[in-house]
Amino acid sequence: MNEKRTFGGQVRTIGIVTLITVMVWLLAESRMVRTQTLEAQVVLTVIESAGRDRLVVRQALGNDGLREPVRTVSIDVEGSTAGIDRFARALQNQVELRVGRDFPATRGIHPLDIQALLRDSTEMKVHGLIITDVSPSVIQVEVDELETREFPVRVLMPDGVELDGAPRAEPTFVRVTAPMGVLAGIEGDEAYVRVDQSEIVELAQGRLETIPGLVIELSGVDQSDWATLIEPIQVDVLVTVRTLTENVSIARLPVQVLMAPDGIGNWRVVIDDADKDLVNVMFEGPAEGIALLKSGEVRPRAIVDLSFEDLGRRIRSKSAQILGLPPGCRVVSPDFTVNLVISPIDEPTGTTGSPPTQTP
Repeated sequence: MNEKRTFGGQVRTIGIVTLITVMVWLLAESRMVRTQTLEAQVVLTVIESAGRDRLVVRQALGNDGLREPVRTVSIDVEGSTAGIDRFARALQNQVELRVGRDFPATRGIHPLDIQALLRDSTEMKVHGLIITDVSPSVIQVEVDELETREFPVRVLMPDGVELDGAPRAEPTFVRVTAPMGVLAGIEGDEAYVRVDQSEIVELAQGRLETIPGLVIELSGVDQSDWATLIEPIQVDVLVTVRTLTENVSIARLPVQVLMAPDGIGNWRVVIDDADKDLVNVMFEGPAEGIALLKSGEVRPRAIVDLSFEDLGRRIRSKSAQILGLPPGCRVVSPDFTVNLVISPIDEPTGTTGSPPTQTP
C-alpha cells in the first residue's frame, strides 16, 4: 500500500515539476529581448465627411530623390517575443497614413516621418518594444482638392470637307473632375473630338448622319492623369456632308459619225432613224460643271467612232461615245447602242432611200 502511494506521489511530482519548467521557459521566452524586421504596405487614405472639401492624396516623387512610389517599408523592432507579436497583430502588415491625422489636410507637399509616426501612435505602442529603424523613414505626399469643371465640345473636321451646317457633338458638354493642380494645366477652355477622313467617306451625302463613339480630348489633361475623371469620355457627332455632286438630263443629243481617214469617200454609213438622237442622257458631276451643262454654255457631242476594221466588217451596231464634258462630269445613263448600215460608196443603196451619213 505504501509502495502504491509512493509511486503515485512520484508521478504527481514529476508532472508538477514539468509544468513549472514549461511555464518558466515560456515566461523566459516571452521576456527575452530579440530583434525582428517586419514588412508593411504603405496606404494613404482620405476620410470623406460632410461639409469638407474633397481631397485626394498621392506620393510626391522627385523631391526626395525617389522615382517610384514607396509600396512597402521595412520596420526593425526590438523587444520580447510577446511584444513583437502584439505589435505585428496591431500593424496587420499595413502602415495607414491618413489625411488630417498624420499630415495636414491642406493642399501642398508634406514630408512624412514614418518612424516618428509609428513611435507616437497609440495603436502601435507596445510596452517594452522599441522601433529601431524604418526604411525608408521619410516619404513625401501631395494633397490636393478635387474640382469639377464643364467644357464645351468642339468638333474638328478633316480639311476640305464641305458641310451643310456646323457639326454637333452629343452631348455638347463634358464634365471633368480632377485635382486643382491637374486642372490648372488644361490649355484652352474647350474639349474637342477629331473626325477622321475615313469616317467621312462612309457617310451619305445631304443627310444628317451620326458618327458614334469619338474620344474626348483636352489639351494638357488626360483620363489617365492623377484622380482625373472625364464624363463622358466618348461622344457622338452629328454631321451633314454637303452633296458634292449634282445631275442633269439632256433631252436630245444628235449622233455624229467619225470615220477613219481611209474610209472617207469609200464608205456609206446610215444611222437607224430611231438612233439618230440620244434621248434623256443623264450626267453627274460637280455643281460648277453641271451648271455649265444646264445653261448650254457647254454642249457635249455624241459620236460613233468607226475604225477601218469596223468599216471593212460592216458592223451593224456600236456604242456611242459622249465627248466635250466639263471636268469631273460623267455619263450615268446606260450605254447607248447605235444601229448602223455600212456599205461601199460604189454599191447601190438599195430600196431604203436612206441618204449616206459622213463625218463633217
